[in-house]
Amino acid sequence: MTLDTEKWVGERGLLAVGVVALILAAGYLLKLSFDRGWVSPVMRCIGGAIAGSVIGALGWRLEGRYRTYGAALIGCGAAIIYLAVWAAVRQYQFLPPTSGIVALAIVSLALALIAFTLDVEAFGATAAVGAFFAPIFLSPGRGNANILLIYLAVMAGTMGLVAAKRRWRLAALVVASSYFGLGWTIGAVATGGATASLLLLYGVAGGTAGLLLGLRERWWEVRALSFWGGWALMASASETRAGAALLIGAFVMSAPLWWHGIRSPSIWPRRTTRFYRGAEWSLGEAAYFFVTPLFLAWAIRLQAPARFDADRGLAAALVGAGYALTGYVRPRPAFALVGAAALGVAAWRHWPGLPAVWALIVLTCIWAGLDHILHRTDGRWYALGTFAAALLHLLGHDAALRSGTDAAFGGGWALALWAVAAVAAALASGLWRPAGRPDDIRATRSALWFTAGALLLFGVTGEIRRFFVQHSAAPALAGGLAVSAWWLLFATALVVLGFRRGVRPVRQFGLAVAGLAGLKVLAVDLRSLDALYRVASVFILGLASLLVAYLYHRQARGRAPAG
Repeated sequence: MTLDTEKWVGERGLLAVGVVALILAAGYLLKLSFDRGWVSPVMRCIGGAIAGSVIGALGWRLEGRYRTYGAALIGCGAAIIYLAVWAAVRQYQFLPPTSGIVALAIVSLALALIAFTLDVEAFGATAAVGAFFAPIFLSPGRGNANILLIYLAVMAGTMGLVAAKRRWRLAALVVASSYFGLGWTIGAVATGGATASLLLLYGVAGGTAGLLLGLRERWWEVRALSFWGGWALMASASETRAGAALLIGAFVMSAPLWWHGIRSPSIWPRRTTRFYRGAEWSLGEAAYFFVTPLFLAWAIRLQAPARFDADRGLAAALVGAGYALTGYVRPRPAFALVGAAALGVAAWRHWPGLPAVWALIVLTCIWAGLDHILHRTDGRWYALGTFAAALLHLLGHDAALRSGTDAAFGGGWALALWAVAAVAAALASGLWRPAGRPDDIRATRSALWFTAGALLLFGVTGEIRRFFVQHSAAPALAGGLAVSAWWLLFATALVVLGFRRGVRPVRQFGLAVAGLAGLKVLAVDLRSLDALYRVASVFILGLASLLVAYLYHRQARGRAPAG
């Protein structure tokens, strides 16, 4: 056995054995005295409390010279006192449960004070367990729920303050888990549960305090318990009370995350390590920040459910306006992102059809334009997200509901399509403010140009077919020829534009469209079109091919060296 091992066994191992043995001896003594009738129950419990106090006092005296030894004796004394009080209430039943709870609370607070003075976290955690579970151990299933909630709040405030001052993570975890777990059981489930006002106040106070501590110390478990526990208790209280107090509570619960967002320069987590300081986001903090607006919208809706159900986007619009204003008064990207997303959701939910698309493309232009006006770079991403929502709404929801009588080219759906294509082209032309690596900028702009071109190509194709269905006696023949002509015309225009602007991807896209048009003529038109329609289709293909080939020959000659 090495010297270090011998020292550990002698100092800590035997100390633990001695402490456990004393606690067991106290328990056996109480049982033996009860079985044989040596002393009255009152004297047994009083004697146990006195013995615990003496052992604790001895540990206090020895702590200065032998820290571990003295601390262990203090903990042993507290455990014996806990055992004596429990026996007085549950075993012998001469002490009322309320008095026993008060006694254990006093012992727990004294132990917490000792823990704070000696800076021993184990005492703080033990004191928290004793204080919170005293009502469960001494008075299970009985008692006034309101009184018990007040008791838990007082104990949590005291124990939580000690844990926060000393930065005791384990003690804070015990406080948070006990506070919300027992609070939910007593306040929401117990017979004759607590009043809604007190339960709401209990949830808001604990959730806000726990979030502040969890955000400050970066304790993810305290933060998680406080966030979800606080909102869960508020939701339980809202079943019977959904007035202004609920809305105020929602704002108070959101304040810690707002404070963290205001002092944070970015949105997404920059580090993955568990321990760091500063204003960076962790993954959990980002998640809670972006979930909070949903709870805010829920609290706002409960103020006037009929009004907000009739105008489904109003709650999201109110939340979005507040976040967007906060995010744009000063550069706060987290708030601006939530504001842009919430306003997009409001537009989607408020208008049932094409007006939502127009609102979304207006928002797209606003976010992209504000980047130029305010010299920012984050609005371009809000613009892309909002534009994608507009495109999805138009091509998914609205296209499925488009009636057969809606006019081709000039109908409501077609006008919205041209607007979306124009916005895509405007973003690619410079409305989307470039920032970052050149390769990323080029890729994004190419994607926008491709989107604008695809919308124009296939949008006009669909409108041509619709036009001939509505106005021609032979829609398949005339429409097929017109589509082939349009594709070849579009391909030629792209090649010309590509040469004029010196943009190779545009020319390549034009050649790809020309290839698709050629395949359509050879595989579809020659088989399905009749007489002059077939001749016209092949003639247009030949004419367009010759024109494109001429452009390439002319470009090659212009680059050839002179003489």
